[in-house]
Amino acid sequence: MNNTHSQILVVSRDQMLLQTRRLILGTYFEVESAGRLSEAGSVLSKHDFDLIVLCDTLTDSECDQIAHMVEDHKPKPTLLSILGPGTKDHDRHVGRKVVLKGGPLQLVKECADLLGVDLRGKQRMFSN
Repeated sequence: MNNTHSQILVVSRDQMLLQTRRLILGTYFEVESAGRLSEAGSVLSKHDFDLIVLCDTLTDSECDQIAHMVEDHKPKPTLLSILGPGTKDHDRHVGRKVVLKGGPLQLVKECADLLGVDLRGKQRMFSN
């Protein structure tokens, strides 16, 4: 896996959350986003991803459908389900599960861990 250009797809129905997560993860990784299932399907048909982040705004059915979309992808991307604070049935969610008690930094660390990326010195520099 080329850790220099790890590709992440973030899927969420909440546009503000989607943009925030895209910006935060984009500091360290190449990130695409999708706000609807149809949009996720379109992006997945055109690009390969190392990791797909499924936000807690998605239904179990939507998460299952996305998992089904990438079933035959080679290499198969890792799925990370973000669980909401009131989520009880963790077995119903796909891939690795995480409750983000540590906020945005925890999401970055979880993604880096799943991708085998060392974050030290990885942050992109943006000019003002």
